[in-house]
Amino acid sequence: MHTEIFEQLARELAERDGDLPARLRDTRQATEHLREISVSAVDAFRRRAQELGAHHLTHLEVSPVIPDEKHVDCVSFRVQRGRLAVQCVGIAAEKGKVRLVGPFKKGKPEGPCADLPLRGSEVENALEERIVALIREATAA
Repeated sequence: MHTEIFEQLARELAERDGDLPARLRDTRQATEHLREISVSAVDAFRRRAQELGAHHLTHLEVSPVIPDEKHVDCVSFRVQRGRLAVQCVGIAAEKGKVRLVGPFKKGKPEGPCADLPLRGSEVENALEERIVALIREATAA
């Protein structure tokens, strides 16, 4: 293989959307904030469940923010219990936005979806509602 071809391809793709790295940095920062408040919410739930002796309710995880699996202009994290997940996707569009997905079962069609502003109470409240729905569904007997 000729490495020059790959170097040229990297240059071509990097120049195609030159402001994407800056938008991705801003999107990652906003998505990290949403992850932090998700971690706080899940930790509060787990702590109280443990105090109540309901250890079976505490198996929730919040993933790190990572590059999105589907799109190079997105970052994402998941809140999950077992196969059930809520995904928060930060999209580095012109003004940035967040797509909340779920709760859904991994391996099944993803949805429901909602696009929201990258920052603010609207996205934070919607994320809270999705996490509550995830916990209720994941712990249903």
